[in-house]
Amino acid sequence: MVSRPLVYLTLAFAAGIFLAGCWELPPSTALLLCCALFFAAVLGYFFHWSFNRWVILSLFLALGFAWATLAACRVNPALDEYAGHWVTLEGTVSQEADVRSDRVYYWLNVHRISLGREARELQALVLVRAPAPGPVYSYGDRLRLHGLLTRPPDAGNPGEFNYRAYLARRGAGAVLMVRDPASINKLGVGGHQVVRAVLRVKEKLLAVSRATLPPEKAALLNGIVFGNQGMIDRKTWQLFSESGVVHILSVSGLHVGLVLAGVLALVRLLRVPLSLTAPTGTAILLLYATLCGLGPAVTRSTLMALMFLWAHHLGRASDWPTTLAAAALVSLMAKPLSLYDIGFQLSFAATWGILYLGPVLDRLLKNIIRHTWLRATLWVSLAAQLATLPLIAWYYNLISLVSLLTNLVAVPLTGLILALGTVSALLGLVAPALAGLINTSTSLLLDVFISLVSFCRALPGSVIYVPTPPFFLVMAWYPLLFVGVLLVSKDRRALWPQFFSRHHRLLPVAFLGGGLLISIFLFKSSVENQLVVHFIDVGQGDSILVQTPGGKTMLVDTGGWPGELDSGEGAGEKVVVPYLRRLGIRRLDVLVITHPHEDHAGGMGAVIEAFPVDLVLVSPVGRTGNISVSTGKSPEQVPSTYSALIAGLVARGVPVKVTGAGDRLHLDPALDVRVLGPPRPLLSGTRSDLNNASLVLRLCYGEEVLLLTGDIEVEAQQAIMDAGINLGCTVLKIPHHGSRYLLPSFLEKTHPAVAVISVGRHNNFGHPARETLEYLARMPVRVYRTDVDGAVILRTDGKHIFVKTGRQRQAA
Repeated sequence: MVSRPLVYLTLAFAAGIFLAGCWELPPSTALLLCCALFFAAVLGYFFHWSFNRWVILSLFLALGFAWATLAACRVNPALDEYAGHWVTLEGTVSQEADVRSDRVYYWLNVHRISLGREARELQALVLVRAPAPGPVYSYGDRLRLHGLLTRPPDAGNPGEFNYRAYLARRGAGAVLMVRDPASINKLGVGGHQVVRAVLRVKEKLLAVSRATLPPEKAALLNGIVFGNQGMIDRKTWQLFSESGVVHILSVSGLHVGLVLAGVLALVRLLRVPLSLTAPTGTAILLLYATLCGLGPAVTRSTLMALMFLWAHHLGRASDWPTTLAAAALVSLMAKPLSLYDIGFQLSFAATWGILYLGPVLDRLLKNIIRHTWLRATLWVSLAAQLATLPLIAWYYNLISLVSLLTNLVAVPLTGLILALGTVSALLGLVAPALAGLINTSTSLLLDVFISLVSFCRALPGSVIYVPTPPFFLVMAWYPLLFVGVLLVSKDRRALWPQFFSRHHRLLPVAFLGGGLLISIFLFKSSVENQLVVHFIDVGQGDSILVQTPGGKTMLVDTGGWPGELDSGEGAGEKVVVPYLRRLGIRRLDVLVITHPHEDHAGGMGAVIEAFPVDLVLVSPVGRTGNISVSTGKSPEQVPSTYSALIAGLVARGVPVKVTGAGDRLHLDPALDVRVLGPPRPLLSGTRSDLNNASLVLRLCYGEEVLLLTGDIEVEAQQAIMDAGINLGCTVLKIPHHGSRYLLPSFLEKTHPAVAVISVGRHNNFGHPARETLEYLARMPVRVYRTDVDGAVILRTDGKHIFVKTGRQRQAA
């Protein structure tokens, strides 16, 4: 702590924030501990204690712990009383609106809440989701809104993004769902006048590209120049992510560095006095950071740029570790819980990699690549990739193998696009016609840019999806890089013997190869000699992953949210595909769609797009037309999009088989899979013929039997019992999300030890039904529900069943 004390103090502060997330302690206790350590540090200073540096480090650790504990208390618990109710809120928009194609998000500082005739004053932060199109409100607007106040559930599946925790880190404890733009009324204007003026200017700058470019190009340009990502479509975002250049869509060090370089060049061109260079650069950088929203990456890069700029202006030597530590400390003091944000972690990791690994990589590449610009682009990209690789694998489950190539072509174009976009935006305020002329060139550059990125992504093996690495491997990666640099360093003060200097060229290869081997052997989720069944929490729907003892995979249903069969966006893309990728699954041996209802088949499009499928099994009802219903309601229809997806699979050469009662599936020699339903011929004239046409699977491994029942109702349940089949099982997937259409005799025949209900929270169908829960309560059975327990994961060796859930059940 002698040469760079700020580095150690920042690390201690960050460690305290991390510990606050693992260990709960009352804020008062944490503050008392800080006071005690502060007085101890003062005493140590006056009495010259030799160990006082450790007291100071402990003080900063305690300060980080206390600061994070206080930040976590910002969520007002009073909002819980109103969750699930339609309320009226009055408050002020605290940030710029996040505009999407179909909705708008606002962060609202609430000062009044009304429920019916009851009104109450309170201070709280709420995220508002409003429909689009409609009026878009700005920072500082005082609004009255009416909507449904909801508290998002915590993550139900292991490794899933925890939306509730994300909101809590921002200080918000609830989301207000506004159904109609007319439910929002503007009461007045407030907020900081300077910030409001800056954001008004930003809106005018954004409007220039929207008026002079097609919508998709305007969204991309505004993302590159200002970091506005809301209007960028899903496919473009995925393309940039898989190509390793998604950082270009988020203002970071690259953008701030280019802006600073442009400012310095302009200052020299205009012959501004040297004494005004730093103040001018500071004003422009702060303005740009404010325009870009002061996110973690732009805040970090702006702080570092300002420190380097003023160090040069004052003639002081700059030390990048101290500068990086100072930027991190300032950011964490302002927003301590940002330590857990992906953007914060990736930004600081990439910067550390460039500054620490970069010089070594540059020296190693100097004898291979003589061109300075090409070498610089290569080592900067490689250093950033090495530093962020475990984090990207942890959060996104992918490794882009074309990232270096894509960055070589993308970074120079980004500089040109940023320059042209900035100039056209500024000119658009006074000369819209001239801005449109410039954006004609920008449009061509964007076409070239997207074409090059698409070409790189289309190369064979461009991206590898990997399972979530063990946490210890993520943490061990950085000491590994640190030691690697020490081994190849020419610094004679290095801590390693000179012996290693002879072989320094081979060491980076050895370290990378070792990391690759570790990832191959440790990333894989081993299920050897076990049957593992995952009841994935997809909300109101079904999706069940079966991993056999022999390493085969079968997915039974794909979940589905309303409208997903038409839009392709929902549970399949956002829940099922990420879940499978976190487990390291790269292909499906069998995909089973029990019946065509959207909550079972809606995610099929996303699944078959993401994974090769060797065999698809469907219910016979999927190949028919209308299904009659005896209740007098309009006939049930097999969705045309479902039929189109099945036809598309057949056209691609994927075997699609219709199956029913009496069939067997040869998936794994150790596993007996039989199809018990639907009966042949299909039932007709029932309350729901589609539900009763669900595939019913019986899985037997050793002494354990699992019965997966789809959505069969009383008629199909009776038909299976009438067939004289042995229905005894260890695990029963309760039919139809636990609806009231369940025969008590069916439960008695199956007599399970474990029952699983796949159901969504606060669904509109009343699932699970009270009478079904009462039936189960009278039986000696353990009941698990995905709405309460999250994902339910069963493991069996053929003799015993072990159950793990995605979330801890709250005490009644």
